[in-house]
Amino acid sequence: MKHITISFIAMSALLGGCASWPEEGQGGWAEVYGQYKPKLEQGNAVFNDNINVITNEFEHLALKLELLQAQGIKQCMPAQLLKAQVYENRLRRLISANMWEDAEHDLLIHYHGLNQLAHHFDTVKRVTHCAGEQQKPDKTENQKNYIEQISKLLNSDNQFAFADHQVTPKYMGRLAQAADLIKHIDGVRILLVGHTDKLGSTINNFELALKRADTVKHWLSIYGVKNEQLTTLTQGATQPFSDQPTTDTGRHSDRRVEAIVLSAEQLETPTTGQASVLKNWTKVLTENQE
Repeated sequence: MKHITISFIAMSALLGGCASWPEEGQGGWAEVYGQYKPKLEQGNAVFNDNINVITNEFEHLALKLELLQAQGIKQCMPAQLLKAQVYENRLRRLISANMWEDAEHDLLIHYHGLNQLAHHFDTVKRVTHCAGEQQKPDKTENQKNYIEQISKLLNSDNQFAFADHQVTPKYMGRLAQAADLIKHIDGVRILLVGHTDKLGSTINNFELALKRADTVKHWLSIYGVKNEQLTTLTQGATQPFSDQPTTDTGRHSDRRVEAIVLSAEQLETPTTGQASVLKNWTKVLTENQE
């Protein structure tokens, strides 16, 4: 009798559990896979903004996979590379078909998968030296393109709010993408120059501009860029970007951090010591302004 009672209770609990399964939209692994939550809404500005985010992130990941190939991942991890290429082609088809919700979901998976692949590749390459020396010419040939992409990311959406030195969420995304590329290119050096609009005192503007440059440096460091690759300078309000500094739009363009990206070969003198670094970058900055 005791065994019959226990069996009845277990069967009731099982049936009760099935009957209490969450309603659609209220739970279940399939609905919250990987913390992905659909947020695209067709026919409004939010949808259009997310399309730009998706296409921008896809281009970034495609460039990252291209960079891994230039570093010799095919020699070390050919099967994993093929898997990443297949997934990239799948994403390309989804974007071409305007299947934005599916593309956004798969892009998140591809992002994490590619980061994991890059970490594994670094470990395998360090332990086995499988990439060899034959990849160096390819790296040199493609490095200019990567540096141009890094510069484009660092100098896009790089404006600041009035009297503020905190980066915007949109610029934060650019910094994360730029850092992702910087970490895979040896010898890259970056000068971050802070600027302000013409409002306020000269001293305060120089201090605020430096805070802006230091904040960008801080976030790049958080994302894994080495401190020795980054140098900050301030120019206050002395180098306005806009030719209309009296308008709100012009002043907004002036409140920025300008990034100058160079490879190690483009720097004429060794960058050892803070004085040597600043002297070297001052020369580069002067040449750019001429």
